[in-house]
Order: sequence, then C-alpha cells, then structure tokens
Amino acid sequence: MAPEGGVLRQTTLTGETIQATQSPDESNSTTHVVNTDDSARLRKGRGKTRGKGLEKIKKVMGSKMKIEILIGKGRPIKPIQLSKLSNELGIIARNFLLLPNKWKELAKEDKDSALIRCQERLDINLDEHYVKDSCEDILKNRTRQWRYKLKQKFESARSMEEARKMEVEQMTSKNWNKLCDIWNDPEHKKRCEINKVNLTKLKSNHFMGSKAFVAARAEIGEKEHEGVEPDRIEFYKHTHYTSEKGWSSEEAETNYLRN
Repeated sequence: MAPEGGVLRQTTLTGETIQATQSPDESNSTTHVVNTDDSARLRKGRGKTRGKGLEKIKKVMGSKMKIEILIGKGRPIKPIQLSKLSNELGIIARNFLLLPNKWKELAKEDKDSALIRCQERLDINLDEHYVKDSCEDILKNRTRQWRYKLKQKFESARSMEEARKMEVEQMTSKNWNKLCDIWNDPEHKKRCEINKVNLTKLKSNHFMGSKAFVAARAEIGEKEHEGVEPDRIEFYKHTHYTSEKGWSSEEAETNYLRN
C-alpha cells in the first residue's frame, strides 16, 4: 500500500481474515474502515427490542394487549399480536434466562417463570395447554436466535482468551464462558460444518422471510378470500411464487404442478 496509509489484518476464531485501511491521521484512533463482507455481520444495525411499543399500546388501550391463540394454530393469527408476543419473549430470552446450549437443558421451573413474566405484560391465558405450548415454542425459537447472535460475537474474536474477556451485558461470565467452551469444542465445530452442508441441499425455499405461516395464511384469507384461508396448494404458491421474481426454484414449481 502507499506510504501514507497502512493495512491492518485480523484473524478471527473461524480463520477468517478481516482487512482494514488506516490513514496517517488515524494512527492513534481505534476506529477502522473495514473492507470485507465478513465484517458486515458485526455492523451495528437496529437496536434490540425493549418493549416500548407494547407500553404505548397499553397506555392507549388502558389495559394489557390480549393475545389469542386458536387450537391447532400454534401462533396468534393476528400479525400485531404475534409480533408483540414474539418480541416480549425475545426480551425475556435475552435478559431473564440462563442461556442453555440446548433447550432441553433448561429447567421446567425456568421455562414456567419466563412464561409467567410474559403473562404479567400481556393478557394471555396460560391455563390452556395449547396456548402455553405455543408460547414455550416461541420462547425456544427466540432463545436459539439469541444464541446464534452471541456465537457471531464469539467468532469475531481473534483468540479464545479474547473471546472470554468479551462483555455480554445480559449474561453472567460463567454462562458466557460455558458457551465459549461449547463453541470451541471440535465436535461442535464438526456438527456445524455438517449442518452447513445439509443446508445447501435445500432445493425449495420460500419468500415469507420470518413471518409465521399461520399468520400469513390468515392475512391472505382476509385480503383476498373474504376471510377464508387458502388451501395448502394455493398457499404453497403464495409462499414460493411472486409476479416479480417468479418461482423460488425449479423444484418449487415442480412441486406445485405435481399437485
């Protein structure tokens, strides 16, 4: 590089090299411009949900938001209810649970305590087993998402020593170090590589993003079918085909025509 600048390189725990440029007037600064797509995941984006929207709704309504989950649906079919329930359980997963590596490692008492905390913020009937099961499943998913984000943080470190020194505001050092040990285990890394390979074998993906199918199906029924939800074949087309992009894959089109 030209004399007036310098190149900084950092190798992470995953073996990736992050390259940054530094100009002379930045020589005493710790802020670098990173020229790699690998670092995009470390960029600061939208902040964590803090439940302020729910507080505003409660203030306007004068009561807690009612969450309705119908038998067999597994999720609220109204998008606003699903969004607020998922957000609230995400807050609980980040701030009030001892994050396990596997969901089954979490004690029943901890799960029940988390759901009771959620009930304090939302009008939801946990006495119905299908409602409680649905909430527990959402909490499980939000816990997995939080663990994934923490693993990204872990993988940005240059060494295990640096990883252990990282501060995670919502976690105890004991919990964080336990996760570091798991993520650094050769067997865990081997399973992750196998999972990555298996994911590439997925032949048919959908266009729905993170939206729950049960909510999307109800929404389509309201907008296009006078409240009647589309059947499975029609819904499959809604989730795998758009007029702008066409089919998500040849496999998706073949599956649809086959039925």
